[in-house]
Amino acid sequence: MNLAATTPILIVGAGATISLSMGLLPWRFAQRHGPTIVALVGLLAAAVMSLVFWGDRIEAFDGSLHIDRFSMLLNLIFITAAIAVILLSIREPGAVDRRGEYASLILFSTAGMMLVGAAGDLIVLFVGIELLSVALYVLAALEVWRERSLESGLKYLIVGAVGSSILLYGFALLYGATGTTRLGEIAEALSGSTLTGEPLVFGAVVLIVAGLGFKASAAPFHMWTPDVYEGAPTPITAFMSTATKAAALAAFLRVFTGGLVEIEADWDLIIGVVAAAAIIVGNIAALVQDNMKRLLAYSSVAQAGYLLIGVAAGSIQGAEATLYYLLAYLVMTLAAFAIVIIREREVIDGDTVGALAGYARRRPVHGAVLTLAMLSLAGFPPLSGFLGKFLLFGSAVEADMIWLAVIGAIGSIISLGYYLRVLGVAWFGDRPQSAAEQGLESPRLAGLVTVASGLAIVALAVAASPVLDACRSAAESLLGA
Repeated sequence: MNLAATTPILIVGAGATISLSMGLLPWRFAQRHGPTIVALVGLLAAAVMSLVFWGDRIEAFDGSLHIDRFSMLLNLIFITAAIAVILLSIREPGAVDRRGEYASLILFSTAGMMLVGAAGDLIVLFVGIELLSVALYVLAALEVWRERSLESGLKYLIVGAVGSSILLYGFALLYGATGTTRLGEIAEALSGSTLTGEPLVFGAVVLIVAGLGFKASAAPFHMWTPDVYEGAPTPITAFMSTATKAAALAAFLRVFTGGLVEIEADWDLIIGVVAAAAIIVGNIAALVQDNMKRLLAYSSVAQAGYLLIGVAAGSIQGAEATLYYLLAYLVMTLAAFAIVIIREREVIDGDTVGALAGYARRRPVHGAVLTLAMLSLAGFPPLSGFLGKFLLFGSAVEADMIWLAVIGAIGSIISLGYYLRVLGVAWFGDRPQSAAEQGLESPRLAGLVTVASGLAIVALAVAASPVLDACRSAAESLLGA
């Protein structure tokens, strides 16, 4: 069984259970601050253990879990997102009213993501996806006094259930075609096969792409994304946009670059078409959005398309580029949502683009972070977003998918229309006289996350070489599995 290798996942699961139990204690301090402290300590301990297990692949539970550099790097992404979201959630109404449940659900969702990253078996992969999804269904609807929050949770539940059903059907067909659920054994069974010669495998691939496409919010499976992102509590939206997308891309890489690598020449076009559709639909739809959360939702659809370019490449270079861009996307998106969270506490309707009018001039530090986030998401050199896209487009060219790299470059140009519009409003817009103040003070920790995210955008570009070495090592461990 090798329980020791699963220590990071066990720590996060134990932290979730203890956080939930803190509300039963009779002491006021434990009830108010205990869940947050336990959650943060548990996540930090899991991060340390993930670094400890950075090395050669270790198999646990008879090969159902692969503890390798790939899964440990993803653990750090999930844990970073969870810590940032917990800090951004301080004084959030949903988090204040249900501290124990809030922290516990975030940790349970993180544990599910860690299962996905380490999965060596289709069953474990599906269990991880469902664990992270069910927790997020509840978190999206946690502010029960808001109709939009309830609507968000219900839509996410319904569409998520459909996506999970499609994914499970695809896994069932793949099991029927190969006689196993182990990804390594699936790769061996498909050696020398082609999709045209195996109709059952072709059906499995199509359904798996669709099911994981729902989880990654890639077009044309993105219909839930704008409404859910807008209605959910903003810190939870940030968590869904970063950690959930990373988990979905981890599943894509595990299944396709890992388990189905032997028939890569047959499925690369399918994923390439989905990537192209996500880039086109996401960027064009974002141009007409006036709500920041909806704008970032459509932006995330486009970003899913960029990330899928690395999956479609089906190579170590593609996996390396995807992992690096996941790191860059994490800090870029956290920075953008942190500004939205702070602005929501300052004015009514703070999640609109208009609420940012003149904000960068009044708060230059926050304005600088917002500028870094928007320019990096757009792919401006020399920021980390540019380097990530350059690597992704390069992997597509290496895989003879030049057309996909061209679509990605065109999508990046289109994205300037809305990213620069946000910056134009923030720096040069005039604050509307009708803006109603909320009068809520943002906690210092939210400001700390904001500044740290902005610095990380620059750091990932300045220190790109060691980060890329780690990503390449993780990609090699994935293909070695």
